[in-house]
Amino acid sequence: MRFTPASILLAGAFALSASSGIGKQTVATPAAPSARAAQWILKGQEALATEHVSAARDAYETALLLAPQDPGIYLALGKIARIQKMPGKAIRYYNRVLELDPNNQTALQGEGLAMMDKGATESARETLAKLRAVCKTNCASAEPLVAAIAAGAPKVAAAEAPALPKKVEQQ
Repeated sequence: MRFTPASILLAGAFALSASSGIGKQTVATPAAPSARAAQWILKGQEALATEHVSAARDAYETALLLAPQDPGIYLALGKIARIQKMPGKAIRYYNRVLELDPNNQTALQGEGLAMMDKGATESARETLAKLRAVCKTNCASAEPLVAAIAAGAPKVAAAEAPALPKKVEQQ
């Protein structure tokens, strides 16, 4: 019975010290990609420079398997998806970068431009507001997005319906 108050205090101290680190949130700095991933990234850069977009995509996707936490790979894949006219896929890649680094200006710019490619002007304006909040002063990375919003959503040509044959009345 003499040790009950001491054991209660000791248990309380352990509980407090164990739970003190739970609420802390740390932003992990991405480690440099492995040598194999770096080789694939280099192959992707070379392919993109020579406008071999499919080969670049394949190389970056392979690098992504080797370094899934590298935001640079997601940025490159987002750029490639925009080149290939796949804005939804580009937005997903840019969102992944923003999960890793919420203040990445390149990802915010790319996401906004992909939204404009898709025709989502209001979403692009919201992304522009986030981008301006991140850069605060003289935001050069916002200029292409401002220009894209000013130009408006791309016009999608509707396919013309084929003319229906006239009904022939039987007598």
